[in-house]
Amino acid sequence: MYKMMIDVSGEERVFLFRGPGCRARMLEWYYDHLRRAVEDEEIGSIRVWGTVGNKTDILLEWPPAEPADSGRVRYDKRPRSEHRPRR
Repeated sequence: MYKMMIDVSGEERVFLFRGPGCRARMLEWYYDHLRRAVEDEEIGSIRVWGTVGNKTDILLEWPPAEPADSGRVRYDKRPRSEHRPRR
């Protein structure tokens, strides 16, 4: 199953795609809405994701999300046992 959320003129629209061929159908809709967004239609954002079992299969987002920081990954040097609070 795939879920598409589109912000059109400040109003959120949600589309669900299920069943055989739903991925191809969802991608067709995504690229059609993306074309409309580029042509200055009132589309503020498009976000799509799908799940297979308990795993996320695909994630598409327009406009692309900005990185939260400089892109560097911080490494915490504490031992793993110190990361979790003890019960």
